[in-house]
Amino acid sequence: MTRTIATTTKVFCAVLLAALMSGCSDPEGVFAPDSAAVRAFRARLDSQPSATAVLQARCPSPIRVLRLSVDRPVTEDILTLLQVTETHQVTTRHVRLLCGETVLSDAWNWYVPERLSPAMNTLLEQTDTPFGRAVQQTDFRRQKLETRFPGAASGIVLENRALLRRGSDNAPISLVVEDYLPAAIRP
Repeated sequence: MTRTIATTTKVFCAVLLAALMSGCSDPEGVFAPDSAAVRAFRARLDSQPSATAVLQARCPSPIRVLRLSVDRPVTEDILTLLQVTETHQVTTRHVRLLCGETVLSDAWNWYVPERLSPAMNTLLEQTDTPFGRAVQQTDFRRQKLETRFPGAASGIVLENRALLRRGSDNAPISLVVEDYLPAAIRP
């Protein structure tokens, strides 16, 4: 009996996973790195400091933020990029950005609270305000570090890694790693 329940559970989970992933299938190659849709989306991201603003332009309702657990450590690479020396100088934020109930992206954000105003830090710590919206008064700019195309098997169409720099003095305020899902790019 236990074996039958376990097998039934595995089959159910496999069918459920297949059903969920079917929305991510790409028989026409729309999500290929060299497709027109991906190139256009990448150009929009490259032209804006705020990825949230790019996503918001295509979403009829306000972009929602779903906060997730933080399980990635602050590495030496992160400290170097943010130009700080101690891990306690960096706060990590992990979120999903949604349009309605549809997940558009998964984003990791390592930021330096001492380079932001107290009001900005309160927004980031106590609300679901997107990072770009919370820090927009810094007049930040985006320095692209890397764009990768992880492939269809990952469910990620494109991954951006960027440093956000404060407008007044070019100080790095945040390192972001943004994974965009097919729904963000769907024409």
